[in-house]
Amino acid sequence: MRYILILLLLSLSLSAKNNKVTLVPIFFEGNKIVSTSDLEEVIGAKKPPFYAFWKDKVAKIPAKMYDKLNVTFTLFYKNEGFYDANISSRKEKRGIIVTIEENRPIIIEDIILNSDLDLSEDITLSIGERFRAKDFTETKKNIHKRLLTEGYCSPELLTRAYLDIERYEAYIKINLKKKKLCHFGKVTIKTKSKTMDNDIILSRLRFEEGDVFNIEKIKESYESLYRLEAFDQLNLDYSKKLYNKKPVDITYREVSKKIHTRMGLGYATDLKFQGRFYWEYRNYHGNGKKLVFDTLLSKDQKRVENRFFVPFVYTFKSYHLDFLNSVGYSEERDIHNFDERVLFEKLYLIHAGSQWYNSVGLGIEQREIFNANKVLNDHFFLVYPFMRLIYDKRDSKINPKNGFYFAHDMEYGIQYSSDSTSYLKYKDEARLIYTPRWDTTLSAVGRIGAISLYKNRIPESKKFFAGGAFTNRGYGYDRLGITESQTEYSEFGGFTFANLSLEANFPLYKSFRGALFTDNTMISDNQGIWEFSNRVITSVGFGFRYETPLGPFKIDLGMNLHDKSQRAIHFQVGQSF
Repeated sequence: MRYILILLLLSLSLSAKNNKVTLVPIFFEGNKIVSTSDLEEVIGAKKPPFYAFWKDKVAKIPAKMYDKLNVTFTLFYKNEGFYDANISSRKEKRGIIVTIEENRPIIIEDIILNSDLDLSEDITLSIGERFRAKDFTETKKNIHKRLLTEGYCSPELLTRAYLDIERYEAYIKINLKKKKLCHFGKVTIKTKSKTMDNDIILSRLRFEEGDVFNIEKIKESYESLYRLEAFDQLNLDYSKKLYNKKPVDITYREVSKKIHTRMGLGYATDLKFQGRFYWEYRNYHGNGKKLVFDTLLSKDQKRVENRFFVPFVYTFKSYHLDFLNSVGYSEERDIHNFDERVLFEKLYLIHAGSQWYNSVGLGIEQREIFNANKVLNDHFFLVYPFMRLIYDKRDSKINPKNGFYFAHDMEYGIQYSSDSTSYLKYKDEARLIYTPRWDTTLSAVGRIGAISLYKNRIPESKKFFAGGAFTNRGYGYDRLGITESQTEYSEFGGFTFANLSLEANFPLYKSFRGALFTDNTMISDNQGIWEFSNRVITSVGFGFRYETPLGPFKIDLGMNLHDKSQRAIHFQVGQSF
């Protein structure tokens, strides 16, 4: 048996060697307009990442691809508008050499447009530019998407590209008659389920029967339904069309694996090293309910929270409300000049639409404040109704490139006894994001807040602090109290707050991007009065971003503009604009 095992391992080893792909270097010469990196990408050439500085930055391909290179690049150059390109390749000692004569490209001579719908923003082709097949295809896709977004599902559309190879000219012809508007037809839920009521699904749709058809409403409905995390499969079939009405048939399969657990260790700028345990029960007893236990432990902060979510507890016509209960315990140490323990209970009624998010609720908190010597200094029992209003017109919630965002938060402390605290606190936030054609995203975020204290004292932790990845990046998390000058600040929180952040986010290499930013912060101890004169702390800095499906991974280095010794580094996953 031992010898059989040795022979078997020997056989597998030889097989692995025989199946090993031989990579050879590839080089390009003669290409002037089409970049070498684009040519490498066409054939999937492998190259060491830019941070591997110890390796030669030479692209390599499997040796067996050599015979197909000329045909592949000839077809690619035709798609790029070079119909007279000459491609040849040869083998040398240093690798494969591809010689390219691009020659004269096809130029767009005219774009003939006859349309009863404005398509100026959808046509990516321009007269005088090189004709590229992918630009023409993108234009057709844009027009189809625009028609479905505007509600026209029965248009007469003709898109043609006429190429004159001898004269190196291209003529684009687009004829469009949008015809009548289409509307959403009857919505039918085909799947029969004992644990998922149809009303739950209908409450998540962003359209109703009779609305003008809009493909974006279908997309938003998918996103809204999947946020319930109650489905493994979901399909909204709108392929049918009856007399300019598009009925929607919905089929789904409920989630099979309901319990999810996550544990991990990580590092964040504000909490340093931390551990987290997260337990979630999706579609708890059906109808999209969710039960969550979330625990976060670090040197400076501890948090244990239980959340219970129930969708669609009340409806008035098309306006539905969800319910959320959150109860937990948290404590903070060595972040401010005080430590704190909080036992809390929060009840929410929530309405989430395609652009609007509204919530109202009631908060109950027991706060214990400890002084620098870790001795109990004060305690508060707070009861406050609160509200949150969000209007979100960004093109993406994960990594927006364009759009506008506004949020308003308010809470009112109820004086339920003679020694309880009565106050009004609000904070407003506006974000503006714009990306011009050169792919540099310009972002501005303004935040203001104020507290009016009516009776007794307010916990220091309810006041405004700044510093960290979301306010002033020249300082650590919540390190900024009342700003006294351009470089000096108090350790105590303020009653008024204003912060303005500006950032330019630009491409570096593939998924890597850079950023330049400035953050400006004012915190005052005056109620309802903003004093900006010589009390604004300004930080400037730069950062790096790496794009991921979960949002960008960000590293920012900020410093005080008037005191270079004051600086901080921040790590973050997700976008703050």
